[in-house]
Amino acid sequence: MSNSENTIHASHGLDGNSSKLEKYYADWAERYDNDVQSEEYGGPKAIASIALMVAESYLARDPKTIRVLDAGCGTGLAGIELKEKGFEAIDGFDLSQEMCDIARDTGVYDKLAANVDLNVEKDPVFAERYDLVVCCGVFTLGHVEPKGLRQLAAYLSDGGYLVASTRNSYLEGSDFEAASRRIEEAGDLHLVASLPDARYIAEEGAHYWVYGKGRRTV
Repeated sequence: MSNSENTIHASHGLDGNSSKLEKYYADWAERYDNDVQSEEYGGPKAIASIALMVAESYLARDPKTIRVLDAGCGTGLAGIELKEKGFEAIDGFDLSQEMCDIARDTGVYDKLAANVDLNVEKDPVFAERYDLVVCCGVFTLGHVEPKGLRQLAAYLSDGGYLVASTRNSYLEGSDFEAASRRIEEAGDLHLVASLPDARYIAEEGAHYWVYGKGRRTV
């Protein structure tokens, strides 16, 4: 296993502990982009492509008119891909201040916030509600629990959409699908589409999920 792969795997045993994750990413932030690039991290490009599909096929709007939240933005890799797809109004948040500092240097984001823990039920950090929320690389082992979907739903405007990735090993090792069904039953989100076992990182794929705000309408 390569050094970069070892570093990535080291986070999978942190059990969503925010203080441990913060320290982990503070230590890793400067090396992060190079490490994930060496492991062929394709999640940001995949999620931006799905976001564009949602913009064109569900929202039926030009991407530049859509306000996007990059939840768990890290160093801004997904934000860069979103910008390349034509999205212009992008905000972001992350648990790690150090990762947000690097994301700010990309020039992609209008607003950024750090110290946002999706495992803790709190009011949204931004007052805005978003047409589209993307969440890439967050639902992975040792990070955010499936219930974090409910926190993300709170950022959506009426008629808005959430696009989220789940690394395959996370999907197999968590109750994500059952939690997703419970959140649907509660009326917070409804599942619109899914893309199974698609490109994510060299060692394994991910499932990508598209949710709409609120209950499904007939």
